[in-house]
Formats: sequence, structure tokens, C-alpha cells
Amino acid sequence: MTANRPNRWVTLKRRLFPRGLSFTREGKVYVGVTLGVGFAAVNTNNNLLFLVLGLMLGLIIVSGILSEIALRGLTISRQLPRRVEAEASFAVELKLHNGKAHTTSFSVELRDEIDGQPFRRRCFFLRLAPGESQAIAYHCERHERGRSHFSGTMASTRYPFGLFEKRRFFALTDDIIVLPARLPLRLAHQLAAGGENGLLTDQRGPGQEFLELRDISPGDDPRNIHWRSSARLSRLLVRENHAEPRGLVEIVLDPALREDSTPARLELEHNIRIAGTIVRDVLDSGGVVRLITGPERIIEAREKREAIAQLEHLALLEVTTDGRSPPPRGRARGALLLGQRAGTIGRGRRLDEMAVAPRRQRAP
Repeated sequence: MTANRPNRWVTLKRRLFPRGLSFTREGKVYVGVTLGVGFAAVNTNNNLLFLVLGLMLGLIIVSGILSEIALRGLTISRQLPRRVEAEASFAVELKLHNGKAHTTSFSVELRDEIDGQPFRRRCFFLRLAPGESQAIAYHCERHERGRSHFSGTMASTRYPFGLFEKRRFFALTDDIIVLPARLPLRLAHQLAAGGENGLLTDQRGPGQEFLELRDISPGDDPRNIHWRSSARLSRLLVRENHAEPRGLVEIVLDPALREDSTPARLELEHNIRIAGTIVRDVLDSGGVVRLITGPERIIEAREKREAIAQLEHLALLEVTTDGRSPPPRGRARGALLLGQRAGTIGRGRRLDEMAVAPRRQRAP
């Protein structure tokens, strides 16, 4: 999935005319009253009305000058993570610097533009002294996987009287990768049950999870003696742990659609989220994950830090509508098959029979 970027006309317009001006509701009322006073002054030829008209027009001129000074000499920088998870909140920091030597900026508001649309949250700076820098962070979330594009930041102010809103666009571009959202699956516990393609968690070995206590036997490591239980029972007991799981889980994801329709795309996006969840859960359990999305697209991860490559691949995976190409095939027996043309997941179970925990319940 690709980010929505502004079209060429909007980009050219902002490059040539980065500033804008619009009336507020109070400003429309004020301009209407000013026109009424001017119309009355011309018709009656009353000097007092001309004086009032001049004061009202002068107020408009002063408002334009002060608002222009407030936006002049400002520079903006943005800090955000390189990758985020869909439907999860993350922090975006906007830093505003007043480069003017003698003038203070008042009532400046910043608003990011993401994927061609202004974001709903804003950052407000009440007062920025000459040479001063201030930073404000806001919470942002993205609901679709892929590459999200921050095209710029709009600075605006209604200073000093709130009659007009003056804007200035800063072309500040950044891209982030939105990883597939994590689902509350119970599948990781089924994979941990053992088998040729499962995680062999029922074996004894130098792991961290407690298994049982047993009597000491010849050849046992004295460092494994559980002294507290041995003293309580008056005999030497050895602590047994689960072996570190090192099984291989192979995920075969078919990115092709049977038909180009909204339900088919939603189903495939759900399969991508399932694949991303299995990658996280299996690697958290100490297993090895092999992700296959095509004949030449095979990514294997043995450690948690290597999962980033698999998750980024899932985030940027392009959905195809060419159903004539053969679906990707797994290398290991019992591979997890995800896709509309595959239709199964693990050991012949149908995709719609996969155990997915309800949204309002905690996965066991």
C-alpha cells in the first residue's frame, strides 16, 4: 500500500504561494460592519462616520501586519519514529524556533499534513521569545499498513484580534513505515504443542521456564540444586527447566486476490495481520520464522531483531490481482498457508476455523 501524496498542482501552488489568509467568523462580522459604516459615511457625508471608518480600516491593517510578523522568521523541525504499528498510538514531536532577533511570536498553531490530508490534532504555542525554541509532542495513529508520508506542516495564527487566520506552509517531508497491527491470536500456543513444524517446548534443557523438581542423579550439575527445597525435604533436589524453543515455523502468504473486490481485499489484509502476529509471537517464544510470499521472496528470522525485515516486508507487500500466477509453496511439511487461493492454515485446518481470540477477551 502506498501513501497518498498531494497532486502536482497543489505542490506547485504551495511552492509559489506558501502563505494564505482566510476570514474567521468574527472577522466576517467585523468586515460586514465596516462595509456598513463605509456605505453610511458615503451616503450621509458625515465626518464622524468617516472617522469611525478610518479607525476600523486601520484596525484591519494593524491586524495584518502583526500576524505577518508573528509568522516571519519561524523554522520547524519534526521528530518521529522510523516505523510504527498500525492502530497503535505513537508520539510526533514538533519543534518551533523563532529566528527573529527582536520580535516575539504569539499564538502560533502547527498542524501536520499526513498522506495528503491535514491531521486532526494541532500543537499550539502561546508565546515564543526572540531566539527561543519550544517543542510539543502530539499522539498520532495510522490505521493502514504501508508507507505513510508526512508532506509538510501548516503554521497559522489569529493574532492579534482573531479577525483573520494567516497561514504559512512549511515543506517538511518525512516517511514512516506502518507495520501490520497485532491480533489477539491463540495460534502460538497451538504451534508450541510440538511436531515437525512446531516449537518443541516440552523438552528439558538449559531454559528459563520451570518444569519440575526431581531427585539428584549422577552426572547432574551441582549448580542446578534447589537448596531451599532440598533443606525443607532433607534430600537433594535438582531444578529442571524447559529447553529453549528452537522450532521452525514457516508462513506461506499468497498476496494474490481471487477477485478485485472490497471483501477480498479486507480478507487479504486480515491475513497479512495474522502473518505479522505469528512472526512476533513465535520469535518472542524463541522460535525461528520463515516467511514466503513468492518464489523469490523468502525471509528467515532467528532472533527478535531480525523480525523487523519480515514485518517491513509485510507492511510494504503489494496486493496483486493476477490469479493466473501459481501461489507460493512452502518448503517444510505442515507450513502455515495464508491466502485466498491457499485457503488453509497449518496441517489442513481451514482458515475460518483458526482460533482467534475475541477482541474483548484476553488471549490465553
